[in-house]
Amino acid sequence: MDSAERQLDFGLIANFVHQVINPLNAVSGTLSNLIDGTIQGSRREQRLRAARAQLETTILLVRNLAYFSGISLDPTNVNPGHILQPCVVPKIILEAAQFFAEIGENKGITIRLTDRRTQFTVKGNPDLLRQVFMNLFDNGIKYGLKNSTLSIEPWVQRNTEVLLIRILGQSVGVSPGESAKLFDLGYRGDRARDQVSSGTGLGLYICRTIMESVFKGSIELEVGTSDKVSFLLRFPGPFL
Repeated sequence: MDSAERQLDFGLIANFVHQVINPLNAVSGTLSNLIDGTIQGSRREQRLRAARAQLETTILLVRNLAYFSGISLDPTNVNPGHILQPCVVPKIILEAAQFFAEIGENKGITIRLTDRRTQFTVKGNPDLLRQVFMNLFDNGIKYGLKNSTLSIEPWVQRNTEVLLIRILGQSVGVSPGESAKLFDLGYRGDRARDQVSSGTGLGLYICRTIMESVFKGSIELEVGTSDKVSFLLRFPGPFL
């Protein structure tokens, strides 16, 4: 490992530790206040919900680091356990969205799946696909504008039989020329850093790795006008 790679690794670890410690400290403080009676009445449920959201965010961070650590040690093992089984896409999307219900509610952001009835099913690792959507929802909530909607639009392209899923939201936006870089390991956009100080630069890198290596598909960033930003996922057919 050269000095640049070592610096990147230590930088990611330091950033990761900082992001994990902060929400855990907040949860610990909330629990202490609940135990000693400082928080009472209707505020108890509100603070418990906030604590749960912080724990769920921390769990996602740990999942990302665990996956990244695994492929760093063995780049060929992008699919732990080599799990390949039917993945019911709407079910996995809704499961991933549940993790961000509380955080989204705090910002007035709603996650909406436009088609819940069509049971699109692809072959792959359901746990890793869930992680892809969790990373994208985390990104959409973290950098999304208040009182907006994060829309998930699935459809099959008839001429190619490719399943397309667009995740469209209103966010802080992306600077010109950054689209390709956002999927690089450790990279965070300029506007994202200005808006939110935290972030590991792992989430989108892991999304691309899983989509390309496990599902033989792709993910790209679409930059629209003004604050419209969307991610487009492609899953090659035929479907199960």
